[in-house]
Amino acid sequence: MNPLIGLYKGNYKRLLIIPIIILIATSFLAFVYPGVPLGIDLSGGTLIIMRSEKPLDARVTEEILVQNFDLTDLSVVSTSSPVSGNGLTIKFARNTAIFAAEKELALAKAAQGETAIAHSQTVIELVSDYIPAVTISADAEKAVLQASEAVVDAKESFNNQVQTLVSEKFQLGKEVAFQKKEVSPTLGNAFYRTAFNVGIVAMILITIVIFIFFRQIVPSAAVIASSALDIIGALGLMALFQIPLTLSSIPALLMLIGYSVDADVMLTTKLLKRMEQSKDQRVYDSLITGLTMNFTTIAALSAMLILSFTSQMLVVFEISAVLLFGLLIDLSSTWFMNAPVLLWYIERRERV
Repeated sequence: MNPLIGLYKGNYKRLLIIPIIILIATSFLAFVYPGVPLGIDLSGGTLIIMRSEKPLDARVTEEILVQNFDLTDLSVVSTSSPVSGNGLTIKFARNTAIFAAEKELALAKAAQGETAIAHSQTVIELVSDYIPAVTISADAEKAVLQASEAVVDAKESFNNQVQTLVSEKFQLGKEVAFQKKEVSPTLGNAFYRTAFNVGIVAMILITIVIFIFFRQIVPSAAVIASSALDIIGALGLMALFQIPLTLSSIPALLMLIGYSVDADVMLTTKLLKRMEQSKDQRVYDSLITGLTMNFTTIAALSAMLILSFTSQMLVVFEISAVLLFGLLIDLSSTWFMNAPVLLWYIERRERV
């Protein structure tokens, strides 16, 4: 007897223990500790990427930034590859002084007269470490304009100081590429809400389609549960490896629904509607087809993951990592959860 067929002989319901354990473990990782980190796109903040031919030390860079600036949620990661050289990724939620200046600037724009001038003066004081001394105008409108320009100049000066400090520390000279991305917390929250709503709508629509197609509660629920486990499992592994939830990784999570449903629909269709073979042969054929599909995709994603990591293509790396996590979990959700549930359902139906 083929060992793969023997997998579902005897007390095959014991296989359900595996996805249950995976669900509990990944749910803890994703929603309790350490939790899925939010990327700059969703949480707001600043991302600075530097690339150079010379090695860049993340620990030394972080020490320099801590000594010279007041940055919240600072994270520095260095990468190195023969393809794209050396890279340094600096992430932080905000520069405390500039963030406080922006809040004062908003108050200045909303105020009038002496109050607007007072808030504008506070703005100038908060960013004084980044710009030359400015004498505030006695005219409220001009004072607010001066404060606005001061904030813009302070941001540019801060970026230049970061680049200069790192360049001087590692003696990079002008041989360094510098890229910056900034997202406000308000915009990040808006992106997060939108992405969450899109995910909910996607799950609702796929649930409706599955129920219409099979018109049976248990098989349809098994397909949906398998997709849900893939998403939760992927989130858990993202938390474990600290892959952030971003506007790139969210579409990858939604793509997992399609990957999961594809294999589950194939399995469910063969078991419930292809009656010309025995039940054991049907599940065996489904298993061979499904594993071929899964491992082919996993091989392709593994190659993409390695290439994107060595080339420091962050967007491609996040997408391939999330898809790879989900497909690995899908091996369990499809063949250790969905298949046993369907076999149990068929046996119950045959006895009726």
